[in-house]
Amino acid sequence: MSDALEIRNFNLREATWTADGRQLSNIRRVVFIIEQNVPQEEEWDGKDDDSWHWLATDREDVPIGTARLLPDGQIGRMAVLENHRGTGVGAALLEAAVEKARHLGMRNVFLNAQSHALGFYEKLGFVSEGDEFDEAGIPHFRMTRTLAPPADNIQRKTVVASELDMAMKPFDAGEVIWTEAAATLRRMRRQVFLHELGLAADMETDDEDESCIHWLAENQEGHAIGALRLSSEGELGYLMVSDDYRRAGIAKTLLEIAIQRARRLQLPALRMDALADSVPCLEANGFVKAGKPHTANDKAWQPMQRVIEPEDHELTHLVAHGESLNEEHPYLLGVTKQLLLLRSESDFRNVILDMCSQARASIRIYSPVLSHDLFDNSALQQICSRLGRRNKYTRVEILVFDPHRIIKHGHALLSISRKLPSSIGIRIVDPEMRQLNHEFVLADNNGFVYRQEHDTYEGTASYADVSESNRLGRHFTASWESGLLDPNLRQLRI
Repeated sequence: MSDALEIRNFNLREATWTADGRQLSNIRRVVFIIEQNVPQEEEWDGKDDDSWHWLATDREDVPIGTARLLPDGQIGRMAVLENHRGTGVGAALLEAAVEKARHLGMRNVFLNAQSHALGFYEKLGFVSEGDEFDEAGIPHFRMTRTLAPPADNIQRKTVVASELDMAMKPFDAGEVIWTEAAATLRRMRRQVFLHELGLAADMETDDEDESCIHWLAENQEGHAIGALRLSSEGELGYLMVSDDYRRAGIAKTLLEIAIQRARRLQLPALRMDALADSVPCLEANGFVKAGKPHTANDKAWQPMQRVIEPEDHELTHLVAHGESLNEEHPYLLGVTKQLLLLRSESDFRNVILDMCSQARASIRIYSPVLSHDLFDNSALQQICSRLGRRNKYTRVEILVFDPHRIIKHGHALLSISRKLPSSIGIRIVDPEMRQLNHEFVLADNNGFVYRQEHDTYEGTASYADVSESNRLGRHFTASWESGLLDPNLRQLRI
């Protein structure tokens, strides 16, 4: 792929109706209700909450376009404000919806195209079917597009994904509020505990639910497939996974999240009265038997416990400005093989600064947003500047998803890359290569700092793990070679 960038005067992101509904509905109101006289009762069809949405904004972050994808594969409500039509916004919105459908496993997508726009959709791979029909008083044709599987899209993506299995999960897990998720959690409990396991009806809920922390796992279609809760005293309960997903690592993920939360809450231990069938899973996650088994509801139960180790406070000895480490706790690039668990913003910032300060050949940063909290500081800027000026072979390479934020608000690494463009470069990850939301930093070919989700402070680091560094390095190289160049990243403001 060429390094040339198709320069856009807009930005595009996936949106949610809950957070962005007002902006999305304003665009649709202007285009459909005001311009095209679509009746309000037809425009607001009650399907937005269950749909995927996209929002296009101009370079001043003003909303200018939107589209949505329904669970049945229909793309619709595609609207672009009049002053921005013909600039590629509509095509970008449509391709974003198509790619989402592809990665959701849909075999085809369809839409109802206004008759005058048939040519636009045909250029993007859609084929008209059937006769013209009327919708909201406007002539339309139904159009479809068959989707190839994601693996057929770019061969390199398959190679990268196979090397990074640790970051590829067919589900998401996160904390939920009982008052908002109670109906979902109760429905799951009825299905798993009452119908599948034949337990008593009081397993559906109890008086402690409102005061406990709850986590919910969802598949890629947004369906609930697992859950767990934690009380303030360290009691775990209601660990459940849907039958079709019980070998997908969901229970392990939920338990890991609970262990991390317990560590933050400084709980001494986690306890759980577990069904006998769940004991091997708990033991694999550090739990041990903590009492005699007993019987209840005609089921065998086993008390389990896991002692929570305190956080590794060795990281507090790291010096933020690239100076030498505390002599009692040395971490040396290419030497120290210990795997560090990072659980806070300061952990990540300190390790990144220290590890990069020891780099002698290269620093590579893969970060979807290049957050200001971790990367926008004078200490890292000085480290990169020093390495970039060291000799003609040293390099600092940075990959981001969307440069608009750092261009608009400024960034220490953007500033130094403009001053040293021959040795410090920033590229944009091609949209086709963005299956993962992870973030990592590589120092030389030895050390790495990694987190699976770029917006959570939970991850690992090692100063001397050549195997893992090489694996992440291959992913970085594939993304760098196919990366896009934005002239605005090279522009030096006066």
